[in-house]
Amino acid sequence: MEETNEISLQEIFMILWSKVLVIILCTIVGGVAAFGISAFVIDPTYTSRISMYVNNNANADSTVANINDINASQKLVSTYIEILKSDNVLQKVAEETELPYTPGEMRKMMSASSVNGTEIFEVKVTTKDPDEAALIANTIAELAPEEIIRVVKAGSVELIDQAIPAKLPSSPNVILNTIIGLMLGGVLSVLGVLVAAMLDNRVKDEDDLKKHYDIPVLGAIPDLEAAQHRIK
Repeated sequence: MEETNEISLQEIFMILWSKVLVIILCTIVGGVAAFGISAFVIDPTYTSRISMYVNNNANADSTVANINDINASQKLVSTYIEILKSDNVLQKVAEETELPYTPGEMRKMMSASSVNGTEIFEVKVTTKDPDEAALIANTIAELAPEEIIRVVKAGSVELIDQAIPAKLPSSPNVILNTIIGLMLGGVLSVLGVLVAAMLDNRVKDEDDLKKHYDIPVLGAIPDLEAAQHRIK
C-alpha cells in the first residue's frame, strides 16, 4: 500500500513538472488580470472616520467618573450607534451636507463600532470622494450630541477625532488582490492539469498498458524516428 502511495505521488509530481510552464503562465495571467481589474476597472473608495466618547456621568461638571458610569457608558455605545444610523439622523445629515443621498444610501456608506469594548466608538464613512466622506463623517459628529440627548434624555457624547479627507484609497487593495490573483491562477492551473491527466485514458507506453490491463505484452513497436536521430 505504501509503495502505491509513493508511485501515485511521484506520478502527480511528474504530471505537474511536465506542465510547469503552463502552470507558471496561468499564475502570471491570474496576477496580471487581478492587478488590471483592481487598478483600472474598480473605482477606488476612500474612508474617513470620527471617534467619540460616551459620557454617562449625570453631573456634567464633575471631573470624577466612577466605575458605574464607565460601565453604563459602555452599554450605551450600541444604543448611540443605532440612533446615529436612524433615518431621522441621516436625513438631517443629507440636508445639512446638501448631498443627494437617501438615508438608506447613506447608511450603506457608514459603519460604526465600539473601540475595543470601551466607551469610545468610531464611525467610518466610505465614498468615492474623499472630501465627501470627511464631510459626512464630520456632519454626523456635529449632529450626534443633540440627537442622542433628544432621544436618550441623558448622557452626552464628546468628539475625540475629527474626520479628515483620506489621501489614499481604502479599496481596492491592489497589492493584496494581485497576490490573490496569482494564487488563484496557480491553484486553478494545478487543478486543471491534474483533472486533464485523470481524464486522459490513452495508453502512451508499455508501462501504461501493464498498469491498466492485466495482459502480457508480446512485443512493442520501436520508435524508428527516435532511433534514426540517435544513429545520426
